[in-house]
Amino acid sequence: MSITLWQAILLGFVQGLTEFLPVSSTAHLALVQRLLPGFSQPGILFDVMLHVGTLFAVVYHFRARLIELLSGLFSTELPKRRFAWRLLLALCLAVALTGSIALPLKKLAVEGMENVRAMGFALMGTAVLLSFTQSVGRKRGEDGGRDIHDLTFRDAAVVGFFQAFSAIFHGFSRSGNTISVGLFCGLSRRAAAEFSFLLSVPTILSAAVVENISAYRHHELSLYGSESWMAYAVGMVTAAVVGYLAISLLLKLFVAMRLYPFIIYCGTLGIYLVLSS
Repeated sequence: MSITLWQAILLGFVQGLTEFLPVSSTAHLALVQRLLPGFSQPGILFDVMLHVGTLFAVVYHFRARLIELLSGLFSTELPKRRFAWRLLLALCLAVALTGSIALPLKKLAVEGMENVRAMGFALMGTAVLLSFTQSVGRKRGEDGGRDIHDLTFRDAAVVGFFQAFSAIFHGFSRSGNTISVGLFCGLSRRAAAEFSFLLSVPTILSAAVVENISAYRHHELSLYGSESWMAYAVGMVTAAVVGYLAISLLLKLFVAMRLYPFIIYCGTLGIYLVLSS
């Protein structure tokens, strides 16, 4: 497949904007790709590399927390070292659960990129989920719930389990799912959002490695061997810049529990896709 630079910029913009907003970036990528003249989806490698672009945005935005985490692993202060190792193990547990569920169903995920009706139902499900999240978050208040220092392995396991659904069924937002579930588990608004963003780092890295290996084995190519490597790079940079801006926006909206625009948007788009397909 050949991807033009303008297509890569457009898709990078869509990915960066929708990855962190609770509207499902994968569904939006698939829908926009369907509207692009002459665009042919070879699999999900290009989409994964756009996700890598947003990974850079997460790493830069949360660089202080990540540095604290890495340095804490070898800290001489016992509380810092315990927190760092517990958070790292929690992230590993969540990613492992996501992978153990999503990888065996990868074929279903790829085929789902062509199922517009299923995306519509999933977007409607996201709207319903966000409605419950809005209600729970409002009742709890901005300072209610446990801090990320009080995150348990059970919290991580539940979040990782539900993250898998967004990887399999396009239309279920990864950020929406993981933040909402974290909130339902008793985390504060900020802690749920922060863990969701931190979890995206190992999740996206794992997906990128798996897809590059798969592309090389089945098509004898990889990111670096692709004829469209320049488009891949431009798309990644665009997704990184736009994604960084989207992170700040979502944090403000989620902490303030202003989710109604996303509820209305996902519900309306979902109904439209179901009725029009």
